[in-house]
Amino acid sequence: MHFSILTIGFLALGIVATEAKPIQLTADQIGVVEQTVKSLLKDQTNVSFGKPGAITTSTGSIMVCGRYNAKSGFAGYSGETAYRGQFDSADSETKYLPAFDIITMPENQSETDDLVKFCTNSGVDLPPISK
Repeated sequence: MHFSILTIGFLALGIVATEAKPIQLTADQIGVVEQTVKSLLKDQTNVSFGKPGAITTSTGSIMVCGRYNAKSGFAGYSGETAYRGQFDSADSETKYLPAFDIITMPENQSETDDLVKFCTNSGVDLPPISK
């Protein structure tokens, strides 16, 4: 039986509870998300980001989904790719740690499509990158 890394990641983390609530990220949180994604890219200077979507989960974490478009190794842009990560709750007063953990960064278009569906079904609005 064959499972993609994306599928295993979804199963390992469980499904987001139906009581998830959409939230607006602060400018600081968006900056941390973008810097974390950039740190995993080969070319960190030639990347554009769409507006990330976020929800709070039943565990108190903030799940974030977004899209980016980065230059490939062939000097062109590779097309929109999605990512998913989270800020964990730091204490009972729901203050969030400054660290953002990447959960999923797909490696191909099929995995990107699956992740976009997962985020949308979880209640995260994930619009395409504006031109």
